[in-house]
Amino acid sequence: MPFASTLSTMIASPLPILNDDPRSLGALLEFAPGAMIWTLIAFVLGLFVMWKFVYGPITTALEDRDRKVEDAISAAEVARREAEAQMARAKAELEKAQADARRMVEEATARAERQAAELARSADERAKAELQKARYTIAAEKRQALQEIRQAAVELTMSATGRLLQQKIDGQENKRLVEGFLAGAAKQ
Repeated sequence: MPFASTLSTMIASPLPILNDDPRSLGALLEFAPGAMIWTLIAFVLGLFVMWKFVYGPITTALEDRDRKVEDAISAAEVARREAEAQMARAKAELEKAQADARRMVEEATARAERQAAELARSADERAKAELQKARYTIAAEKRQALQEIRQAAVELTMSATGRLLQQKIDGQENKRLVEGFLAGAAKQ
């Protein structure tokens, strides 16, 4: 129990600083092996307690914070890479969509041009057919009109000739002769 008695002596004795003795301040600088050992033991115990209960948790907290910061940095880097990849995918999809749109427009334009050309060709064919039909109709009507004119000319000629001669000529015979004459005149 030397520790307990030494401790109680230290506590019970008045502090040398409070004495009016001029040597009291010098006592602090005197070498005291027992006080040095107890100071060393108190320092080591204090260091252990500080290390265990103060520096340890502070160090752990700093390490945790560093780890969280590193995790946040790596997560930000992963997020940046993912964002870049997503942006690249979106850009590729946009370019594909633009290419598809251009292709669709080109196909629609080509289809419209083909349809316009087909419609123009069809309209041209119909116009030519209508023109040909009109020409055939005009030619047929012209032949009909010429036939009617010949018929009327034959009848007028026979009527005029009959009046001139004041006699009735056989209609069938004279009609055949006049038609032959007109047909010969038409060939010339």
